[in-house]
Amino acid sequence: MMITFGCIREEDITLEQRMHQLTNQLMCPVCDAQTIDGSNAQISQDMRAKVQELLQEGKSNSEIKDYFVLRYGEDILAAPKGIGFNLLAWIMPIFIVLGGISIAFLALKNMRRSNTQAGLTATPKQHELSKYLKQVDTDLGIHEDKNSQDHNPNNQPVDEIKS
Repeated sequence: MMITFGCIREEDITLEQRMHQLTNQLMCPVCDAQTIDGSNAQISQDMRAKVQELLQEGKSNSEIKDYFVLRYGEDILAAPKGIGFNLLAWIMPIFIVLGGISIAFLALKNMRRSNTQAGLTATPKQHELSKYLKQVDTDLGIHEDKNSQDHNPNNQPVDEIKS
């Protein structure tokens, strides 16, 4: 979207479109986080009228923004200029997103590596546990081995044998 706005020249759009563009770039001095385009405060209405007046006089967008910055300070701009310390506001989101993607990638890579290593190495506790589970299965009659077939030649359920 920013590329599209950057390619459009001021001469190519109507005064109404330029006014809408400028009123979205100027903040209301009395409202919290609202541009003068979206605010109904009296000062915003006056500022919109001044923008329209300056446009009709033939001023450029940068001249109109400079007019308001001179009167209200840099805080009147909705987006900080990309120079000096304000450059961090434009660059830091890129680094944050790239850092987040890198951390997620490394975490997935480490999870895969730990899963494959865990599957390859059987601990002695796991071996003891599987022997215990086999014995439980045998006692319950779920897992039949040679000994249980000797005691149960007809493959009857354990409950029938006990009866």
